[in-house]
Amino acid sequence: MMKGWMIGGSVRSQILILLLVFIITPTTIISVFTIDKFSKMIHRNGMDMMETALEHSKENLSSFMEGAADAALLIMTNPAIIDPILKTNWTGNVQQKISASNLLEKQFYELKIHGIRAKEIAIVSASGDRTYAGANTFLPGQDTDWLEDVDRLDGKPYWGSYDHNGKYIFVARKVKQFIKAEEAFRPLGVVLIAFSERDFSSINSAVNLANGSEILISDRNGRMISGSDEAAVGQTLASGSFAQAADGVQLDLTGVYEPGTGSRLTVYDALPNSDWNLIVSSPFEETQQTQQGIKRVIMLSTGLCVVGAFLLAALLAHRMTLPLKRLSKEVKQRITNGDFSFWPTPVHVRQDEIAGLGQGFYRLVADLNETKNRIHQVELMKREAEFDAMKSKIKPHFLYNALESVRMLAIVNKDPGTAEMIKALGHLFRYIISDQKERTTLADELSYLISYIKLQKLRYEDRLDVRIEVPDSLQDIAILKLVLQPLVENAIEHGINRRRGARLISITAGDDGDDVRIRIWDDGAGIARDRLEEIQRSLDDPSTDKDHIGLINVHRRLRLYFGEPYGLSIDSVQHSYTSVNVRIPCKRQIGT
Repeated sequence: MMKGWMIGGSVRSQILILLLVFIITPTTIISVFTIDKFSKMIHRNGMDMMETALEHSKENLSSFMEGAADAALLIMTNPAIIDPILKTNWTGNVQQKISASNLLEKQFYELKIHGIRAKEIAIVSASGDRTYAGANTFLPGQDTDWLEDVDRLDGKPYWGSYDHNGKYIFVARKVKQFIKAEEAFRPLGVVLIAFSERDFSSINSAVNLANGSEILISDRNGRMISGSDEAAVGQTLASGSFAQAADGVQLDLTGVYEPGTGSRLTVYDALPNSDWNLIVSSPFEETQQTQQGIKRVIMLSTGLCVVGAFLLAALLAHRMTLPLKRLSKEVKQRITNGDFSFWPTPVHVRQDEIAGLGQGFYRLVADLNETKNRIHQVELMKREAEFDAMKSKIKPHFLYNALESVRMLAIVNKDPGTAEMIKALGHLFRYIISDQKERTTLADELSYLISYIKLQKLRYEDRLDVRIEVPDSLQDIAILKLVLQPLVENAIEHGINRRRGARLISITAGDDGDDVRIRIWDDGAGIARDRLEEIQRSLDDPSTDKDHIGLINVHRRLRLYFGEPYGLSIDSVQHSYTSVNVRIPCKRQIGT
């Protein structure tokens, strides 16, 4: 349909539509590209801010958690506290147990002095007995799953959470005693330090967050155990919201999740020395609103550009087609009637390309009229040339017939050598004038070459040894006439004649995939390296060499007829040999 419109529509309409297409299309593409780039940039900036907040929060929490874990380590390695409370074979008195409890209280208040706002320090024995300092928040019997994790960590800090008259987060470490008789460690109990979830969350209060963003901490099951949004604590994310790291695997720690109140962008990372994820999330709507604002501005700008482009295209189309309409109206009738003998004069003089087009058209009409007259003269000259060509063929045929008569006379006079030479010469002559076809078969070309070699042997006698080895399968390959003879002649003149003792010329052929390669090799004088380079350059620039016209003409004929990469290539070593390689396509159909 578009093709039909382009053929049948007016020039003005076509120009208008083309202008609009070439203006609107790139404008639209640029707008879409710009919107996409800005959207990605806004999204990336938002993610960068969240990642920065994540790093700051991670540093704060890691520092706090390391301090709390170290405090638990100090308690579990203090024999004045641990021995009276946990060791079953302890032989001290009651006063020492009371002293141990007082030391535990003292340790509790020292933690607060150092900024670790613990709610409780508890020491739980293997039998379940508990000694604590601070608020009584922890009930050891309410959940025992965490004890398995503490035992598995074997003294390393374990972080967990519980809910008892409030939400709490704790760090626990296993206490053990080496039994020399058994040569093994025996677990004694657990040291536990608990913190209010709100106090734990306030560690990140100084972290700079964007509007609506929040910091959360989830356990390995996706349950929120702490966060800037207290209402989110205790909720569980959908399964698979956060990937778990495996050895040697780099995770993409960004994504989008839906907590139930709309999609949110998130970045997250694992907290060290725990199986918790630290999460920074931001409402997806915040980013979308910014993106939509940018999108509206760009679309409005694009719309204004399109309207302006339409008005400009209409004006340009009108100015461009008005003189063309006048020109078409002036010449239509005369051109249709075959009248080229006129030179219209434009009514409106313009100084732009359209005026140049009009003047050029007028000159074209005059040139067409002149060409028409020349074609008529050429036709007359062609007929005369054809007549002359017919007459000229009489002479070469007469000469060929005369040679044949001389050959028969030599046979009658019993001079077979002379008769054979005349026969070879006649073969050469007949091969050249036989017809006007440019191509022949390799067999015919070799037959012509053999006749030429016979004449050369009359001159050189035993000083010339020519060997031809061409497979029967290549005899019907198409080749241009008079390709091999100039190369053999060149081998004789520039090779054999210029080196004493040289006499061998070898002609071989073989197929090379879709091509045929013919090699003319001689053991003559060879070519010096610098001279060989000049000859190779002259194959493509014949004006640079006047001594190897035969080689150059053969190469140019092959290149013009078959195209690249066909033609000649030369290899030679001075005082040793010269090899000329002919490359032609492997075609067996003979055409004109």
